[in-house]
Amino acid sequence: MGKHNVRQTGLLSEGRGTRAEVRNMALAMVALTIFVVAMIASYSGAFAKPTLHHLTVAVAAPERMAGAIRGQDALAVTEVGDDAAARRQVYERKADAAFVVGPGGEVTIYVAGGGGRSVANAAETVGRGIAATAGLTPTVEDIAPTSAADPSGTVEFYAVIFLSIGASVGATVFGRIMGTVRSPRKLLLRTLTLTGYSALLAAAVAYYVDGVLGALTGHPWQLFGVLWLYAMAVGGAVTGVAAALGTVASLVLTLFLVIVGNAAAAGPVGRPLLSGFYSTFNTIVPQGSGVALLRSVQYFGGNGAQGPLVTLGIWAAAGCLLAAVATVVRMNFGHRAPWRPRLNYRAGHERYLPGVAGRDGTVLRPGVLSPAD
Repeated sequence: MGKHNVRQTGLLSEGRGTRAEVRNMALAMVALTIFVVAMIASYSGAFAKPTLHHLTVAVAAPERMAGAIRGQDALAVTEVGDDAAARRQVYERKADAAFVVGPGGEVTIYVAGGGGRSVANAAETVGRGIAATAGLTPTVEDIAPTSAADPSGTVEFYAVIFLSIGASVGATVFGRIMGTVRSPRKLLLRTLTLTGYSALLAAAVAYYVDGVLGALTGHPWQLFGVLWLYAMAVGGAVTGVAAALGTVASLVLTLFLVIVGNAAAAGPVGRPLLSGFYSTFNTIVPQGSGVALLRSVQYFGGNGAQGPLVTLGIWAAAGCLLAAVATVVRMNFGHRAPWRPRLNYRAGHERYLPGVAGRDGTVLRPGVLSPAD
């Protein structure tokens, strides 16, 4: 009779399990479908129809010409004294482009392909339009050209977004393998593991884009440093959020970075061509700072690197702070705090009483048959 009841209970449990599996599978399908649609919506919204919204230009021209340029809504004009000052503004990343009207009636258009090919093309189009309206001859000069192996200037973008995947997934996997951080020793071990893994990722990516692809060349150690810092920022943020707020919160952060962060990184479409929504997030998400920092190091001699460095530092520091606070809280208030007993008093003593506990020490509820019955 007991065995018959066990078999019947097993069938009922199997039926309930099957229904739960079907429900979970359906929920997973819906969630993945929503994720794919969100990715398409985000990328198409950012890249499908790029429109010039805000282009910063340095202008060295007679007042009448400068006034006409200032009158264009999409341009933010900084007037400078001469050709050298205008060129310097672009190279120092204080302006996206520069227009210089020479005494002979020519217009020199300074662009920076390394700052984004789409931005350079947009600046050239605007400059040629201004020259045509004034009846002047345009000349285009790229003062920060991309390499022959990366004419579109997008390798840094792809390096950053795929490094994001490696860093975030790695942080999640390490969390599952090493478990919850509950002591300073384990926090140190997780930090050292993440540091070493970030260095490995950075070295591999730097070697490929430089040594194999030949796209980002001439600055191997700076390239490695930027990629390492970026991987630490992303991995550290995911680790800290998971430690303090749980797996679901870290998953939400990862989805936000993948869906919104990648689109806002100003890769194929530069920031002046992004909509207000993505342009705002460009300076907030680590992807935007990672791309900007790579471009500053690779094409502009480090100019314009301060802002991205601060942003990535904030992401990394926030992750470290969250993980440290979570560790302290668990040590002092968690169920495994040093001064708390590891076992409930009753369960710990009743396991040794005959007829009360099973072989594994589990207390049996009244009316529940042992599998041996």
